[in-house]
Amino acid sequence: MPFRTFTTRIVPEPISAKTPIRPHAMRALVLEVVEVDEKGFRKFVAEGKRVPPNLSESTIRQNIRTVKEFETLLRKRNAKKVFSNATANDVKAFVRQQNKKKADMWTNHLGLLRYSRFAGNEEVELALLLMLDGYDVLGKLTEAVVKEIGRKKSKRILKGFKLPEIGTSPKRFPKVTKEFMNRLESNLDQHTCRRILLTGVHAGPPEYYLDEKKMLRESKNVDEYLSKRRKKLIKELSEHMKNDTLFFTQRIDKKSLDFVKKNPEVAGGVRKGDRIFQTKIPYMMIECLGEKDPTMRRYYYCHCPLARESILSGLKISQDFCYCSAGYEKRPYEVAFGEPVETEVLQSVLWGDPVCRFAMRIPKKYLAGKL
Repeated sequence: MPFRTFTTRIVPEPISAKTPIRPHAMRALVLEVVEVDEKGFRKFVAEGKRVPPNLSESTIRQNIRTVKEFETLLRKRNAKKVFSNATANDVKAFVRQQNKKKADMWTNHLGLLRYSRFAGNEEVELALLLMLDGYDVLGKLTEAVVKEIGRKKSKRILKGFKLPEIGTSPKRFPKVTKEFMNRLESNLDQHTCRRILLTGVHAGPPEYYLDEKKMLRESKNVDEYLSKRRKKLIKELSEHMKNDTLFFTQRIDKKSLDFVKKNPEVAGGVRKGDRIFQTKIPYMMIECLGEKDPTMRRYYYCHCPLARESILSGLKISQDFCYCSAGYEKRPYEVAFGEPVETEVLQSVLWGDPVCRFAMRIPKKYLAGKL
């Protein structure tokens, strides 16, 4: 008998004062349960629009098993509960259960995230995104430390360092991040620290960016390639605005879209000489663009869940930690160019700047006119 689960028909309603998530990120939803089977989820995965391309059969099966486990929990909490009417509180209960079981949290929650997009349950989707955002970064950075300096030395540096569990409050992340950076910088030179941070541990595998390589290959020069990148992002944001769907964790309105259109560095990078200059898109554009207070504006701008709260608390984290973000920004270009790309952080909201801005040096062979 095929696995049966549920999707939804969604009717947007205005945001109420009681909406349990940040402004503009969600609409309250009226959900009507509509049965579907495993085939529907598999078709959604095959389309690859809101999930990574080429997911393996074992990954899909694992995702389905996780959904089954989640729905079992839902029915224990309430016999009328199914995935389509699950809430953020249900997700938190599942996280607590999984933490106790010492389950593979990252894999399991990615499965729920993918299914929430298929099912159209944006409250669950957003709750998972906020929990997953940055959760595995410090763990992967510790792995990068081992790879860079060896197991023996890294064990001495990281002895007793505790990684945060999934579901940890964002307000607790900066203290852990500060400790991680203090351990690195007390034992390693700046060049080595930056090389570790620049590994792009949260950028995803190169396979995610093969379209960048294709765009570059089909362009006359780097400028045309960057123009295509800008058009692609603007089109994506326009579709999110038209369909009233989330771009990562935020909604897009006309003011946000116009902001990106008017700022080519934000939209996809601009070449000046032998470098590409790129300004990061704000994490919460609607809030950021509408904010007058400089500190709150920087807070709404910051993408980093491991350090964002330090903007409000005043906790000082090493400025070099922003090279972790630089590692994310350079990944598409490294896939496109097929070689490492020298990257520099020029500005950061964690440093007190109004924006986060980076420079990527273009390999010499791509500067000689036609590609």
